[in-house]
Amino acid sequence: MFNYRDQADGLRRIMAKTTARMISVIGANGQPVTPWMNNLALSLLGPEQRFLLIHGHRQPTVAHSLQQIVANNHSTKRAITRHPQGYDLCCLAENDLLTSPLSQDLKTQLDGIVRQLAYDYDTVLMETQLDAQEHHLALPVSAEHELVIQMDRSDTAIKAAYVTIKHISQQYGQLPLGIVVTGANQDQGQQYFMRLNQVCKQFLGVTLTFLGAIPAEQPLPVATAARHVKPELPKHNPTTLAFKSVAHRLEKQRITTPSLAVA
Repeated sequence: MFNYRDQADGLRRIMAKTTARMISVIGANGQPVTPWMNNLALSLLGPEQRFLLIHGHRQPTVAHSLQQIVANNHSTKRAITRHPQGYDLCCLAENDLLTSPLSQDLKTQLDGIVRQLAYDYDTVLMETQLDAQEHHLALPVSAEHELVIQMDRSDTAIKAAYVTIKHISQQYGQLPLGIVVTGANQDQGQQYFMRLNQVCKQFLGVTLTFLGAIPAEQPLPVATAARHVKPELPKHNPTTLAFKSVAHRLEKQRITTPSLAVA
């Protein structure tokens, strides 16, 4: 975990106006993308990299959400947990952002906390949602960086992704939008992406970037499932390779896309 006692390091980053690369992930169908983000975090994580994964709502492994930190005026470090596989982990809110939307005041406070945390890391991967009524992103900071939209391989998912992209473009203008298709191989994902990209260009004037496809996870062996143990995926497992491919394309996109971080 980042050493919060090293105040000099945080001060140097603030004075230099350097902040983390931020990537926000949103599920086109409105469902949480929590398990998917864990796998992406592992694929994006590099040696000696300070990496923070922010889930939308509290997970069993996290003692406090950032919402609790605001409510109780506690130190931010109480909300951050070290994941066994090498990155830091925290959560925005206590409950699902769709069923329990944040107040505007809380959004403002959480947005400020996330922006401050960004000075302590090299990469921040954050789960986000669109407000069900006003269709704003959960935190304004997400609109200033990279957005990744996850969609399933179905006609319903294309419609849901289109509506999500329409709301985003109406609220925030032209943002870099990357698409990941889950439950699909590369060819299937490319086909569904092309259909979505075509309607977005035609009706919204928005051009999307295809980041890749993630195949459906294989069922656990009977003996393993009975013990409720999830084995580690082999390095050459199709799902592992697919996440690595998405991470590679995100890295390539960072090189070719100007930073949107506020100086």
